[in-house]
Amino acid sequence: MGETVKINMPFDKWCKLQKDFERVNSKLPENEKLDWEKYKYCVNWGRLSFDLYGIEIGAFKKLREPEFYNKKEIK
Repeated sequence: MGETVKINMPFDKWCKLQKDFERVNSKLPENEKLDWEKYKYCVNWGRLSFDLYGIEIGAFKKLREPEFYNKKEIK
């Protein structure tokens, strides 16, 4: 059997983010590709998804550090 990975978000969101990374990377030059391995354990999939979309449309140049997507929101 394959290797088990512990993820920190719902599985369907994790799969969607992985596909988003692939889609965005297909549009970026080789030297600007995003590293899924750095972000696959992040907690806040909403922020990460938003920033990926921002990169795709050209509003952002790069993702923030993985720690940013692991911050818990204070209410």
